[in-house]
Amino acid sequence: MNYVEIFRTSLTAFRSNIMRTALTMLGIIIGIASVILIIALGQGATASVSSSLSSLGANLITVSPDAAQGHGPVQGSSSVATLTYEDSQEIRNLPTIAATSAVVSSRYQVVGNDENTNVTVQGVSFEYPTVQSITVAIGEFITEDDEVASSKVAVLGPEVVTTLFGEGANPVGEMITIDRKSFRMIGVTTAKGSSGFSNPDETVYIPVTTMMNTLLGQDYVSSIQVVTDTPEQVDQASTDITNLLLGRHDMTEGEEQDFNIRTSQDTQSQFQTITTTLTAMLAGIAAISLVVGGIGIMNIMLVTVTERTKEIGLLKAIGAKRKDILTQFLIESIVLTLTGGLIGIIIGEALAFLISSIMNIPFIFQISSVLMAVGVSTFVGVVFGLYPAQRAAKLSPIDALRYE
Repeated sequence: MNYVEIFRTSLTAFRSNIMRTALTMLGIIIGIASVILIIALGQGATASVSSSLSSLGANLITVSPDAAQGHGPVQGSSSVATLTYEDSQEIRNLPTIAATSAVVSSRYQVVGNDENTNVTVQGVSFEYPTVQSITVAIGEFITEDDEVASSKVAVLGPEVVTTLFGEGANPVGEMITIDRKSFRMIGVTTAKGSSGFSNPDETVYIPVTTMMNTLLGQDYVSSIQVVTDTPEQVDQASTDITNLLLGRHDMTEGEEQDFNIRTSQDTQSQFQTITTTLTAMLAGIAAISLVVGGIGIMNIMLVTVTERTKEIGLLKAIGAKRKDILTQFLIESIVLTLTGGLIGIIIGEALAFLISSIMNIPFIFQISSVLMAVGVSTFVGVVFGLYPAQRAAKLSPIDALRYE
């Protein structure tokens, strides 16, 4: 018996009971589709956030307080008081640093033009646009003089402007209130879109000194963001910042630090590790359905062996060897799982494309995922089809022909 004939026999057997064949393949279809979908969405989400992080630049350094070593939050703020505004000023003077911004952030009700909205208000330094690659579409950004004088001026993101003043409005010179304190608007930033963690278009920027003194009444900052001229300077700049802060905070090199230094490369690498782990875990959970589908195939193949006992006896009576019977039923099992796997691949990729479009994340098609799905389908067919095939091959031709 040749392989072409075996394949034709398999198709004939499947067509004889299409409903049972379809239900048998359902577990494989669901399992493969789930795995393909989860992997594609995980890769798309990783690519989306990685792109957002890359847009910040490979030379970004963030200095944040260490909660374990801090002196606790002040006035309900979630930050800890280990970094000061003066720390950011000293960091700015380091030779490896291109620009620095102290950052303090909180949410406030912002009122203007008889409208109001609850948005993030960030206190930042005048070099913040350089640090975060922000540009101004109308007016100007906070100046060094505004920062030194703790001026009550504000720069709004375009979506905040639209909410308060309407689409395409030029509100420069208008007054708004933040926490019932008046601020004069001096600029509107260019639309940038969400960065994955926050949306600059829905943010109000004021001088960091004004935020600390007028709104929060605190003498510490939430973070200090720094950029170097080139990515190659990041390691040296991190070392310089560490040495500077250790000296300013009266700490020795071996002592546990009250601050953390993280580069954009560190953040991106950590996020990719997390998403890869979660994707693998979810794919593993989805793969359980493959086992369930495989058990279903084994059961159906055992039923098929019973139904075709006389056919097996007849094949052996005309000279078919045990190997021929084993091969026939094993190929039937593989064809069943492989067909289900191919259908699952199509469904999984289609769902991944649809959901990626809805979630506005990249759709990533990888041939490796398809090859993996084909391999898994074949493996399931072999593993769960082997026992029924062996059982069929071991049937005695005489007993098989007598079977009723």
